[in-house]
Amino acid sequence: MGVIQKQSSIGAILIYIGILIGYFNVAFLQPKFLLAEEIGLVAILIAWSEIFGTIFSLGWPNILVRLFPKIIAENKKSNLILFTILIIVIGSVLATLAIFIFAKFLFIDANDNSQIEKFYLLLIPLIIFNVSFRLGDTYLRMEYKSLFGILTKELFQRILISIGILLIGFKIIDYDRFVLAYTLAMCFSGLLVLLYLVSKINFSSFIETNFSFVKKHKSEILNIAFYGILGSAGAIIASMIDRVMINNMIGDRYTGIYYTLFYYGIFVGIPARPLKRISTAVLAEAWKNNDILKIKKIYTKSVLNLTIIGIYLFLGVWINNENIIEIIGKDYQEGVFIILFIGIGSLFDMMTGLNTEIIATSKFYKYNSYFIGGLALLVILTNWWLIPIYKTVGAAIGTCVSIITINSFRLILINIKINHIPFDFNLLKVFFIGIVVFLNSTLIPNIENPFYSILVNGIFITLVFWTLIFVFKISDDINDFAKKQLKKIRRLKNF
Repeated sequence: MGVIQKQSSIGAILIYIGILIGYFNVAFLQPKFLLAEEIGLVAILIAWSEIFGTIFSLGWPNILVRLFPKIIAENKKSNLILFTILIIVIGSVLATLAIFIFAKFLFIDANDNSQIEKFYLLLIPLIIFNVSFRLGDTYLRMEYKSLFGILTKELFQRILISIGILLIGFKIIDYDRFVLAYTLAMCFSGLLVLLYLVSKINFSSFIETNFSFVKKHKSEILNIAFYGILGSAGAIIASMIDRVMINNMIGDRYTGIYYTLFYYGIFVGIPARPLKRISTAVLAEAWKNNDILKIKKIYTKSVLNLTIIGIYLFLGVWINNENIIEIIGKDYQEGVFIILFIGIGSLFDMMTGLNTEIIATSKFYKYNSYFIGGLALLVILTNWWLIPIYKTVGAAIGTCVSIITINSFRLILINIKINHIPFDFNLLKVFFIGIVVFLNSTLIPNIENPFYSILVNGIFITLVFWTLIFVFKISDDINDFAKKQLKKIRRLKNF
């Protein structure tokens, strides 16, 4: 776990700096300077770019995850980089054609309550650089260089978005130009990653370039690509179709409400992101060496540690739900339970650890595609049923049910394949501690100022929760980390 822990720690710091900037954007800047329907338009552009970007990555990220160690052992890195860039070009051309072919059906005649018709051509650059980031970042992660992608996407991109919101807030630009600025910010990380890949090409030996590995592994590549596209498309549909369906069924305003409050719910699952990014290469290597014990150890540790952090963050978000609504505006009150249901779904995803990455890097990776295909269908059906009844909260319920369903199937599959359930008695202790903290939080006096209230609640939750976690020695990793930090503090004091 050494490589994972080192990069995951740095990655987590960068991600959380980015999250703080993102929280500032969502909680303060956007509601202050933008109407809900204006936020909704931006959200739907992002959703469509993610859907198209995933499909037109053509399954290459999955191929890199599965075959990277094997291909690199047989070929020069420059060959693989060049072929990755070629896939970016092909995917971008196909995506652009798809936008023009399906524009009338998807955007022009979609919904009278949406402005997507006016801005849908911005999807072309959004998709091109979405594809670029997906493929380039996957390549870098397989080389244990995940921090570059984290830095550009999680940090720099959010800073640029902040600048764009401030520009419209101070009336330096109008809304149309803001959408353009937002688009440029979203393209930034993909552009940098693409330039980084190009810089790593050995042009002096360009004439010697060959893609013989494609022919050698042709059947395997096609197989992985097929299931990769199927699985990735299902996954992105499952995660983004709620916004699309809300936008088509009830308009931009509700999309904006959902997108804003959805952000608070997924905050619970943020700590898993750097770990998932960095662990992919380690798990792929472990499967290659048939090191099942290492996989089981990583899986069990990820479940316990992510559950601890997930419950802590869930408590922090839900206990402060009234303060959140007070800060972002009463117009969002009708969607407060979005935070609850998305938070529960995110927590369950944390509780099942690195299950997706374990399956994706194994020889039974294709099961992910079957699960996700069913998941996408389930999300569409539940949203179609629940949105007309409960509006945005209905979409959140559907997403929550879907997340729990797919992760349950993944858990069962891994148990069947490697005979391992990653849960132990310590998880029950964590939940008991969480219940104790939640019940005692109701005794905190009501504070009118929402910012002071969040501060007081946060201090209480942090002190009580983490004290109990350390005292009961729930996690060796967390306790060891805490001891190391205490030693550093003592050294500084002595110095």
